[in-house]
Amino acid sequence: MSTPAERLLARLDGVHHRGSGRWLARCPSHDDHRPSLSVHETEDQKVLVHCFAGCESLEICAAVGLTLSDLFPTRI
Repeated sequence: MSTPAERLLARLDGVHHRGSGRWLARCPSHDDHRPSLSVHETEDQKVLVHCFAGCESLEICAAVGLTLSDLFPTRI
């Protein structure tokens, strides 16, 4: 089973690894020519997203076919 970060990153374009648990990618919510989406995986595998152009997390998830709950690990 993949982690929330792996599920999101697999659906993004222009992904660049920026260090431990950090990536930049093109935001799928707007016509992004340069990576403006920051993705950060926390130690407990939660995924935080921030678009520097102002797109909302809900819009970002919807654009790649995910929900906000997909950014969190599955509870057992």
